[in-house]
Amino acid sequence: MKKLILSLLTVVTVISAQAFDKLTLTNGMQFQGNVVKVKACSVMFKTEVGKVEVPAKDIYSVEFENPNDEQFVEYIAILNSTDSLDKCMNGQMDAQRYHGKKAGHLVLGLLFGPLAIIGTAIGANPTPYNAENNNTVGLSQNKDQFNDAQYLMCYKREAKKTLIGREFAGFSVQLAWVLVARFALSGFHD
Repeated sequence: MKKLILSLLTVVTVISAQAFDKLTLTNGMQFQGNVVKVKACSVMFKTEVGKVEVPAKDIYSVEFENPNDEQFVEYIAILNSTDSLDKCMNGQMDAQRYHGKKAGHLVLGLLFGPLAIIGTAIGANPTPYNAENNNTVGLSQNKDQFNDAQYLMCYKREAKKTLIGREFAGFSVQLAWVLVARFALSGFHD
């Protein structure tokens, strides 16, 4: 009898350990894992490979194994509050469209490489008000959300990501020049 109970407990434990949440992306790809954290703009999803933060705009659906999970409750609350999701999407789109200084950050990456990337990651505080030539203030149709915390958080994250990407591109050009120069010089010495 003890062996039977122990065997049943083992089977139940193994089955419950195999319980996974399922994430489906807008491109049709599906992943099994666990939802670790739900935010207005993204879902932190853990798979066998590791944790990944998936933007809400790329998520088609999330199926939770346990409907009593606190992440499920948070997910439902966010879905019911589409206003928060809309503000985040508006912030991301405004940052992509209107936040300037991209050429300047390309040059910073070209000149200072990793220092520029680290400096932007740590010190930059992009807002709609400090965009180049006030493009965001002048062109955005979401001016009423400029003081909303959700909008600003998503705007800042997207603008930083874009600026760091430009700096990385500049640094890549710098590295390419160094490699070409070394290759050219090594050809003369042989």
